[in-house]
Amino acid sequence: MDGKIIHDGIHGSMKLTDLILDLVKTPEFQRLRNIKQLGLAYLVYPGANHSRFEHSLGAWNIAKRLSSEVGLSEDESMLLQVGALLHDIGHGPFSHTFESIYKHYVKEHDHMRLGQDIVLGRINITESENGGKIPEIIENYSYDFTPKDVANLILGKHEKRYLGQMLHGDVDVDQLDYLIRDAHYTGVAHGIIDLERLMKVLKVHDGELVVDEKGIEAVEGMMVARSLMYSRVYFHHTVKIAEGMLTRALEFALEEGHLWDFWRMIDCRVLVELEDLEGYPAEIVRRIKYRELYKAAVLASADELTSEEKRELLTAYKNVKRRQEIERALADAVGAKEGEVILEFSIADLMLSEPRLKATEINVLLGNGELQPLTKVTPLANALKRRQTPRWAVLIASPKEYVGKVREVWKKVIFS
Repeated sequence: MDGKIIHDGIHGSMKLTDLILDLVKTPEFQRLRNIKQLGLAYLVYPGANHSRFEHSLGAWNIAKRLSSEVGLSEDESMLLQVGALLHDIGHGPFSHTFESIYKHYVKEHDHMRLGQDIVLGRINITESENGGKIPEIIENYSYDFTPKDVANLILGKHEKRYLGQMLHGDVDVDQLDYLIRDAHYTGVAHGIIDLERLMKVLKVHDGELVVDEKGIEAVEGMMVARSLMYSRVYFHHTVKIAEGMLTRALEFALEEGHLWDFWRMIDCRVLVELEDLEGYPAEIVRRIKYRELYKAAVLASADELTSEEKRELLTAYKNVKRRQEIERALADAVGAKEGEVILEFSIADLMLSEPRLKATEINVLLGNGELQPLTKVTPLANALKRRQTPRWAVLIASPKEYVGKVREVWKKVIFS
């Protein structure tokens, strides 16, 4: 039962033993030390240099505590702990930054599918010959679950609904850790939630995860925190501009036949490889390195767009080629070079990277033993569902000398 103590900035001292410790030692898990949790958000919030490694350990720690609070069996508890520990194992460089182009350029599609392949030993995402052994490690222990069960849980598909909800639900261990951790490292107070109270008011009832009526305020607090963190941090327009610039540099490289395995890389490797290509990718890396970012020319809310315009933009969001055509047309119209005008979307992007944002449907266990959806019990849950997060739906950015011209012509170029 000897283990290792890890001191975490959020949860304090955490003791790792047996299966968890063996998984943490794998090259796949160690790789997460080199992937920033919040992509390029450190350009706006200088403290945001924490990694997926820390967050994954934090999610595991909360999973362990929650398992004990709700009385899971030893096997279920360990399955949830392993799922929480490995839920981000497939993340590529800069976390969600490149997620919007995975489908177009990576056959595995997204970090969730890649994570599943890693857990099942189908791919070794690292350069270490000790990689690819996660299924073997899981099978070495005599718990009543398989690597396939872990992979399914990570994808949110488990026959026991409450286990899926604990990792992928309206209130889950992943969100509980990242909200507290991201608030701490960015210095933004909005993400502070009452973790101790939430641990006490979540219960398993009739095969699902529910919240005790006494804990409604704690859940409301978490949902408000989540909504505000998305507006203030994750979709801060400057963060999205920096991420959009780096994504365009990577697209340029991919179109030229370089960096096709970018999804295996760590953050610094991507920057070095792009810089080595010279030309446009190197110029973008230099701009990011010294924070010489493009400026927002257009920040339009959903209310400013007609239904037709929204449809047109959604098509551009879903189709990388269409978005690239619009960007080229805008650059031509204002006399900029290709790659100097970028178009970013928030609403559709949010649905891809964080479908749980509008999730407010956890059931509340009332004093009389009845279950009611949270939205029926508190008007705040409904208000959060309607709240537009973030305030902008479309962002167009360019070097500052083109900002005025882009502002004048964007609607004509995109919608005529």
